[in-house]
Amino acid sequence: MSRTIEQLVDPAHTALIVVDVQNDFTEPQGICGKAGNDISAVPGMMASLLPLIEDARKAGVFIVFLRTIYDEPVLSRALTEQYGRQSFQNLCITGSWGAAFTDGIDPREVPNEVIVTKNRYSAFWGSDIDLVLRAHGVETLVMTGVATEVCVESTARDGFFRDYFIVEAAECVGSYSAQRDAASKVVLQRSFAKIAPSEEIRSYWAKAKPGARNWQEAVRRSKELASLEERLDPAHTALVLVDMQNDFCHERGAALSQGGGTSMILETVPRVRKLLDEARASGTMVLHVKSECGPAYRNVGSPRRFADAGVADGAVGTLSAASLAELPAENAEVCIPGTWGADFVEGLGPVGDEQTVVKHRYSGFVETRLDLLLRAKNVRTVVIAGVTTNVCVESTARDAAMRDYYLVVAEDGTAVRDRHRALHDASLESLRTYFGRVEPIDRIVATLHSHEKAVRAMAI
Repeated sequence: MSRTIEQLVDPAHTALIVVDVQNDFTEPQGICGKAGNDISAVPGMMASLLPLIEDARKAGVFIVFLRTIYDEPVLSRALTEQYGRQSFQNLCITGSWGAAFTDGIDPREVPNEVIVTKNRYSAFWGSDIDLVLRAHGVETLVMTGVATEVCVESTARDGFFRDYFIVEAAECVGSYSAQRDAASKVVLQRSFAKIAPSEEIRSYWAKAKPGARNWQEAVRRSKELASLEERLDPAHTALVLVDMQNDFCHERGAALSQGGGTSMILETVPRVRKLLDEARASGTMVLHVKSECGPAYRNVGSPRRFADAGVADGAVGTLSAASLAELPAENAEVCIPGTWGADFVEGLGPVGDEQTVVKHRYSGFVETRLDLLLRAKNVRTVVIAGVTTNVCVESTARDAAMRDYYLVVAEDGTAVRDRHRALHDASLESLRTYFGRVEPIDRIVATLHSHEKAVRAMAI
């Protein structure tokens, strides 16, 4: 069911985003004005924006003031060339009058008002805005500021792609061209956002009752999942299996055939299969992460099995970086697409609508759709099992925690080759100490099923 504007802009979960209302963009003596841009729309935009901000404050809305800074260290060749064509030299330099907020835009030192600095059109590139929004329980972004078709639209699009609801306050955005302003609104309304008059948004905020707001510390604490039982509710939990593929988990797989002892991995496979079966039975979301290597993805960050490419145990540390780079590529990679080695171990592949995430680096989150799939289903807890503990499992687990998922690692559902047992133990200790819970499979399964029993009991 489509949400109404009133539902979307509920102060409990809404952030007002004020984009780049800075002198260089809004004032006649600013860089954009001096470059010949028509800033005549700015006064009208400000006349609507300032009361919207005040009403947001009265309603307890979370407010983010975006500030662009284009100091030399953040300028790329592409951006420098683009700004050179527009005569935008020295735009929004730190400490300059041009980078300061326009008169009337006055972020206050209160918990629900923050300043986020950005260095690209979209605030979601190279800034902490997504982290700030997640931390404060924001679901809807009300977009305002300048310029409509550039930084406002870029941020709105990227916010939508990160699964925020987008509402643009029609009179509270401004452009240097009425035609571009109108075109941007058409595009956003069609595909990314709802456009609403600022007076309508203000009317909803004016009648909003005082109460809990997601940004409030007490509310944030109340939403935390403290116990394992709270975290492992199948309604918001996903099981993520990492690299349960033949090359890593079968005795004839490329990674295991090089020696180093295989008993730990081979003994872990049936336990992971049990975890998978029980997770399915509890209704828990299941995602299968698999590695694919090979020439199409080879680069500096590619996984490379140096110790398994004919290098004696313990000798890797004595080789130079140049020597490592010269190891034969065909011996340095596993899980080549289309090979038996890249296939899932029998009984550990996806069934039904379970999704596969293909990765080309150690972490399942790097350049993949894993985070997208988890966000789409409002997952809060990630249970991770797979191989190898200290490499792909730990890399994926750390990234999950840094993306604000509750992390549970299956202690006896991860493994390494026998000679690396010390690395396995150290990895689990690091994860347990700094990133999440490390629990045996039997406890994970029992906790998942306890929710199933509770639901059945309530139905009786």
